[in-house]
Formats: sequence, structure tokens, C-alpha cells
Amino acid sequence: MEKQQVESRIKGVKFLLFLAVVLSAFFSYEVGNRYFADPDEGRYVEIPREMVVTGDYITPKLDGLKYFEKPAMFYWMQAAVIKTIGINETSMRLWPVIFAVIGCLAVFLVGSQYYSGAVGLFSAGILATNILYYAHSRLIILDLVSSVLISCVLWCFFISFIKKSKHSNLWIILMYAFSALACLTKGLIGVILPGLVVFLWITFTGSWKRIKEMLNPWGIAVFFAIFLPWHIAVSIKNPDFPYFYFVGEHLLRYTTKMHDRYQPAWFFIPILVAGILPWTGFAIVAMKNMFKKFAKFESENVFLTCWIFGILAFFSFSNSKLIPYILPIVPPIAFITGKNIVDSIEQKTPDFKIGAIINIVLLAGACGAYFASKSQILDVLQNVDVALLVNAFLILLAILCVLLILAVYRKNDRFIFMFWVLFAAVNLMWIINKAAPYYQNEKKPTTKRLAKAIQINRSKNDLVYCYRRYYQDFPVYLNGTVGIVDFVGELEFGAKADKNNDKIISEKDFWQLWTGTNKRIFLLLSRQHYREVFTEKRISHKILDFDKHFIVIINK
Repeated sequence: MEKQQVESRIKGVKFLLFLAVVLSAFFSYEVGNRYFADPDEGRYVEIPREMVVTGDYITPKLDGLKYFEKPAMFYWMQAAVIKTIGINETSMRLWPVIFAVIGCLAVFLVGSQYYSGAVGLFSAGILATNILYYAHSRLIILDLVSSVLISCVLWCFFISFIKKSKHSNLWIILMYAFSALACLTKGLIGVILPGLVVFLWITFTGSWKRIKEMLNPWGIAVFFAIFLPWHIAVSIKNPDFPYFYFVGEHLLRYTTKMHDRYQPAWFFIPILVAGILPWTGFAIVAMKNMFKKFAKFESENVFLTCWIFGILAFFSFSNSKLIPYILPIVPPIAFITGKNIVDSIEQKTPDFKIGAIINIVLLAGACGAYFASKSQILDVLQNVDVALLVNAFLILLAILCVLLILAVYRKNDRFIFMFWVLFAAVNLMWIINKAAPYYQNEKKPTTKRLAKAIQINRSKNDLVYCYRRYYQDFPVYLNGTVGIVDFVGELEFGAKADKNNDKIISEKDFWQLWTGTNKRIFLLLSRQHYREVFTEKRISHKILDFDKHFIVIINK
């Protein structure tokens, strides 16, 4: 019996490794096919680049100025890649890819361990191939990383308190460790969001006696051992950090409109409907069933309901909303969707048929929406290759519809058809990945070419400035910090904290410097700003290089 168990575990480990390789290939496919997007991707490469250059891994700096909006762990991870591999569009996206794989493996392990291999596989596949999760696996931002860590916190709670694992204490300690890592990645939401979900679960199930078990001393010790060192070190080195970070970036960001990110309370609903495609129909049916079981106060479904709708409500009532904020609820949605699909097929319930029909309607609606706004889309993406990709996207939507129709009417072959749907969804994500660079080049153009032109021509004492905008990919490609003319933006705190900085300069002072210094000055500005400046002013300059969006001029 023990030999069979060992062989079974070996097979399980081998399959897990195989799945990890497949997922890694899927998420890393052409991950470096885009330039660093301004502002977010540029920022989350530039800060670790400056850490490596200066050797200061305590105080995050952006363009040489203090930047305390986020904690340091992701910067450290990026810095490790820079020191070992270097900076390029592929290497800097390795961590989002790795965490995307981890998130899928976590869902697979929970599904296969406590339900069946089919549940684990479908849940992981659904998570990997929904638009919202896949798109963020290719972005150098903190949200996917923090979301996966928060999900791991809640899966550990699920295993320990819902499924009552015999290794409960270990899972509790891991829960605290993941929470601390999430806090080091994106702030106190690493403890606030899991805490909210757990509190709601306790409230609805009446499990107040279990609080003592949750407050595991070893777990708490591990949390503070991970959480405190950097927060203490940065606070000692920068006395202005605690108020700005804990009050400004947590309390005031949530309760006020200080960052101008206000959206209505229903903002995330259409995001979820579109973002979970091509699985939205099945997800809607799965959540309906989850609500039914919630009404009976079944512990498992109460927990999953609190996870999804507790976090959704938390961000819906916030005065600061961005699309990635809702990522922590995508793993449990994928899980309940995969489980519901498998249960419906095995038990021959009508849920599968209802979910498939809703999905067909939504996919057909997506095709119709394209044809209704075709001219506007092609105006944005003016490229023959893009037109081919859009056509391929529409063909795949049509194929998905056909596969789902066949799955509805071929009851005995539904598992086979669903694997084909998964395969089509994989290709759908790859097409989205192929189209992304064209969209980015129009909406968030890169400064890479012009930064390289400056690099080739500049000498040690030359000055480099951006005009009326800080392009955050610019110092990355330039491999050095820059001055900024008549613009502060999110560098405001750093500029005020460093009163002796010479990074930010008024327009009046800049043009005096331009004409009065013996140094050579390179100025990057948009073509629109170039027209505005030199329509009003007659200032001597030479054009070094230009592209469709930007111009670089020099004073000598």
C-alpha cells in the first residue's frame, strides 16, 4: 500500500512539473515582444535599475528622487534579474510570468487534491486563459504578483480551516508568510484583503472560536520577521516615509480622490464580464450555484463567496479604482468555474448547457461589437498586420462558438470539446499578445530609439532633459537619470523631500540654461510640444533625431 502511495506521489510530482513547464512556455511566449510601456513598466524597471547603480536597496528612487508609493520587494526581485541577466524587455518580465505560473499551479493543486484531477486541470486552464489574468502576466506591474501572493494566503486558509488539513499548523505559518510577502510587494492590502475575507467567513459561519487557532504565535512571528526589517530600515533612513506611506498611500488613497482615479461603484462589473472571457458564461452559472450553497451556509461556499464578493465590494466602494485592483478575485472565479463545469458534465445537470449558451451569446456579441466599431478600431490600429490579427481573433471567437454549440448537443463528448475550447482559448491569448505591441505603439509610444540616439552622441558632462512630461521608459533606455522641464507629476513628493535637487526646472530657467551654458543639452519633447514651443519662440537648436511621436533637439 505504501509503495502504491509513493508511486502515486511520484506521478503527481512528475505531472506537476510537466504542467509547470507547459504553463511557463505558454506565459513566456514572446513575452518580450513589446517595448517598456510608459509609465508603469518604465517605472518598475527604472527604480530597480537605480538600486543596482547606487547600491541603495533601502530607499526606492525614481529619477534619483525618493519614491515611496510602493514597498521594495518587487524592486529587489527586478534588481536581482538586472544583476544576473541584465535589462531587456524579456528579462524584466520574467517575474510576472513566474508568478502567473505559480497562481495557476496553486489552483491546480487545490482542485486536484480536494476534488479531482479534472477540476484542478480545468481550473488552472481557465485561470491561464482568461483575458484579465493573461494580459497582466505580461505587464511589469505589481498587481499580478501581489494578487497571486494574496491568493496563496487564502488558499492556505482554505486548506487549513475549510479542508482541515492534518498539517494545519504548517499551512497557517505559510499563510502568514505569504501575507507578509504580499505586504512587501504592494502594501497593507496583503493583510487587509485576506483579513476581510476571513472576518466575513467567521461572521457568516459563526466560527468565532477558531480565532484563537488562527492567531498562531509562530505564524505571527514569521509575518513580522518578514514584514518589519525593511519598514524599520526605510523609516530610520527616511523619517518622512511612515506618514506618506501608511497615511497617504493607504488611508487617503482609499478614502479620497487624491490620485484622480475615481470610478462609479459598478466599474468592475463590466471589467469582469469582459475580462473573464472566453469563460464568462460558465463563470456566471458557477457563481449562481455558489450563491445557492452560500444560502445554506456551507463553509466552503461561504468562504469562496466572501473571497470573491468581499474583495469586489472593498474596491467598489474605494475612491481609487484601476482595472488591476480586481485581480485577486480571478483565481477563485476560475476555481469555481472549473469545478462547476466538471460537476455539470459528470452529473449531467443543465448548468453546462446554460453556461455554454450564455458564453455563445457573449462571444457572438463581441464579434458584433467589433463590426459596430470597426472603423474606430482600425483608425487606432492602422496596420495591415493588425487587420490580419483582428480577423484571426474573430475567426477564433467563431470557432469557440461552434465548439460550444457542439458541446451542448454532444453530451457524451463534452470533456473532449472543452479541451478543444481550452486549446482555442490558448490561441486567443496568443493573438491578443501579438496585437498588443501595435496598440501600445499608438497609445503609449516608446522613447527607445531616441534614447539610444542620445546615448551614442552624448559625452560625460552633457545634460539630458524631458520637456513638460516625465517619460518613464526614457531613463531606462538612456541608462541614466534625466532632468525634467516644467513638470512634477508623481515625482512631487521626491522633489519636495530633496530640496537641493536639480532634476525639476521651470521652463523660464531651462531656456536661460539652454542659451547660457557651455554644456551641451539634449531635450526630448513630443512633436506637439515642439510645434508649440517653436511657433512662439525663436530659439537656436539642432534636431538630432525624431520619430512619429518624439523629437530630440540639442543646443550646440
